[in-house]
Amino acid sequence: MRVIYNRLIPFKGYKCVNLFGVLFVREGCTMTATDYNHEAIHTTQMKELLYVPFYLLYVLEWLWHLIRLRDTRAAYRAISFEREAYAHEGEADYLKTRKKFNQYKKD
Repeated sequence: MRVIYNRLIPFKGYKCVNLFGVLFVREGCTMTATDYNHEAIHTTQMKELLYVPFYLLYVLEWLWHLIRLRDTRAAYRAISFEREAYAHEGEADYLKTRKKFNQYKKD
């Protein structure tokens, strides 16, 4: 995964954003191994869904959860892609054993 440190992307208040497998990190932010693993999980999800459908599903899920939960933070954490990434970000070898489309599996 390519990492680009800069002052513009993402917006202030955010640490990083993963765009098509390229990680844009806000200058001055410290990325941990856990952060990189979280984003590597997202990159794997993107590849499985051929990138553009990942973003469409991500936004649609967020909107659905926002309507349902009426809380932006809760809606973000309810997205299936984020649930998988947060659940396994601390497992360094997770991607070696991860099954395809695991974001849709129930815990």
